[in-house]
Amino acid sequence: MNINLTEHTEDFPKRLEALRFLSSHAVQVGLPSNASPRNRMILAIQEHGSPIMHIPPRPVVEPALQSEETQTAMAACFLDAIKAACEGDLPAAQAALEQAGQTGADAIRAAIDEGVPPPNSPVTISGGWIYNRPAGKGVYVKGKGFDKPLYDTGELYNAFSYEITET
Repeated sequence: MNINLTEHTEDFPKRLEALRFLSSHAVQVGLPSNASPRNRMILAIQEHGSPIMHIPPRPVVEPALQSEETQTAMAACFLDAIKAACEGDLPAAQAALEQAGQTGADAIRAAIDEGVPPPNSPVTISGGWIYNRPAGKGVYVKGKGFDKPLYDTGELYNAFSYEITET
């Protein structure tokens, strides 16, 4: 019994280029590098909380990306990228990485849609007077009118995205 292995050497440079691309790029999910400083500040306050502003921590990015469902979906996209790179198909490998990033960004928005505990306080929902410690006086706060945490104007919600960066 003889076994013959045949390698098409003309495909080797394309495969090498695609594999080098995969090894030198990473998918970053969350707020992209061009996100506004305001969105970065809001996310930091929401993720870690602010005792002075009476805002409890509501981490959403890491829990959303660490869910088994999200990791399985993103892993499938990464596997597609590897398969495409092994075939020498750089555009398909890049498209698979972009799909992985979009899956992650969609998972963050889905987590916000499902509701992030703890719920908003009654004064956040309907408005009212609160004591502003730094100012040393009472301040009237206009309520949001709804009880959905991490979603007010939609600016932060819509800012979640992904980037493919060189490492």
